[in-house]
Amino acid sequence: MAEMDSKSPSSTSEEQKASSSSGNNTTSITATESLDLSVLQSPLFKIILDDGSACYVHKELLARLSPEWRQHTDNQMKEGLKGEMLLREVDQVTLQKFLQWAYLKEYTISSEFNDPGSALLIYTKLYVLADRFNVQEFKTFNFGKVKTLLKKRQGDQTSLTPVMVVVAARYAIGNLPNLNEDLADYLLQFMASMLSSIHHLPEFASLIREYPDAALVLLRLTPNAPSTSRLSTVNIRAWGQWNPQTPKGPIYWTKPNQGQLPLPSLAFALSSIDASSTDNIKLYASYQWVEKHLNPIYNTILDSGTTIIYGAWCRWLEIPAEHSILRTGTYNMTEPLTNAGGPKLIPIQFSQPFVRNAKVVLFINGMHFDKNYNRRINVEVVDATEKGFTLKLSTWEDTIVLGLGVTWVAYPEGTPGITSGVVNTGQFRSQKNPQQKNAWYKSFVGEAVFRSTPKIFIGLHNCDIGAGTSFRLWTEIVEGSETNQYGFMWRANTWSDTKMYSTGLAYLAFDPNLGEDDDLSAGTPV
Repeated sequence: MAEMDSKSPSSTSEEQKASSSSGNNTTSITATESLDLSVLQSPLFKIILDDGSACYVHKELLARLSPEWRQHTDNQMKEGLKGEMLLREVDQVTLQKFLQWAYLKEYTISSEFNDPGSALLIYTKLYVLADRFNVQEFKTFNFGKVKTLLKKRQGDQTSLTPVMVVVAARYAIGNLPNLNEDLADYLLQFMASMLSSIHHLPEFASLIREYPDAALVLLRLTPNAPSTSRLSTVNIRAWGQWNPQTPKGPIYWTKPNQGQLPLPSLAFALSSIDASSTDNIKLYASYQWVEKHLNPIYNTILDSGTTIIYGAWCRWLEIPAEHSILRTGTYNMTEPLTNAGGPKLIPIQFSQPFVRNAKVVLFINGMHFDKNYNRRINVEVVDATEKGFTLKLSTWEDTIVLGLGVTWVAYPEGTPGITSGVVNTGQFRSQKNPQQKNAWYKSFVGEAVFRSTPKIFIGLHNCDIGAGTSFRLWTEIVEGSETNQYGFMWRANTWSDTKMYSTGLAYLAFDPNLGEDDDLSAGTPV
């Protein structure tokens, strides 16, 4: 080993250097920012690596980084007396970047290590070194670099391959004291979000065998089951409290995504509405991602244009990206729909075929009616196969539908633990006799067998609401003993002078753990 030249420890220059040597290669780190004089005048401390290479650094600089480093530099044993230590299981690049940061509070990565995979592993090794010697500032510094790199992967799936993530995670898990460390926890969350891309990798299999506790954490973190939620204008203001100063247009509500990556699919449906008839009736429910990273959030949007909305509800279904059963999509009609013009038939093709014919259920997520005529709309599924289906939109009499938004949710026909369909006021009364209060029981018997009360996603499917009055509709699933694993009670009501000739609701009922036990992607019919 060739010892490297360095400036005298007594020098007062701000351009002190920490040097390393391995064979004939020399790397120097120049301190260009102001350092305490006592640091620059302190003796040099020698750090020897497993491969025999060494690096010299000012002793006081190391000592001030943490009490753990001071125990090595200032003890009365061989290390402190001789001014050198053997640093095991640390490579040259890692040590050089650490010392560069110690002097400059920053480090650079040369072009040969500048690809995302190499950079991720370097950041991970530096985090582990910082944890080993309890340098909290350096831990935070490298944790930030890891997060920044993985956030970029969300927008560019090819820049950082799955195996690179597994390699970095394995190093972190194997060298940190526990899985609750910020970096280990973060990388486990990231792997859980991309499990379908890594489960076949030999590196991942090796990680799971060697660290079974990590496997348990991954199972807990993997977002397999879909969930439901809802939004009302009462989240923003009291129902019915509209005045000329109340802003029209979009209503936003922000919802966190609980750390899911890749981003989940979202299915929206209108469920209740109280809208003035002074303008055309318009209301759309949608969403907009605000931040696409490991803690993504999205805005749920109720957009009514110029329509006065006294109150509105929408519901949504959140489907994990890796889910093997449920898929969803939307269709927006922008051309007017009339009875004279006939129904619209729209072919919908799935991005990938199902293993057998699909069962498809439709929800209305947006509508725009001419105020002068009854608000009549119906949506239907025609000829569903494993590859897609035809969406049929229709109205009747003199209704003019100016716009319509439809959400579809599909799954393989015959899937256990899930059922869907449509309930309608026409099942128990005539459409010719408008009625304000409507309630009925929907049984699951003959459709599905549930082990417990299922989650139920429900929303508007069809309607015939009279013209000349406000569009008032309240729909709900009756909570309590009437809703259980055998069926559910539903209501569709209106009030005041509104006439409801008919209302239909689409429903999707599923086991709370749907997707955790059943993987139909392999093509095994049930």
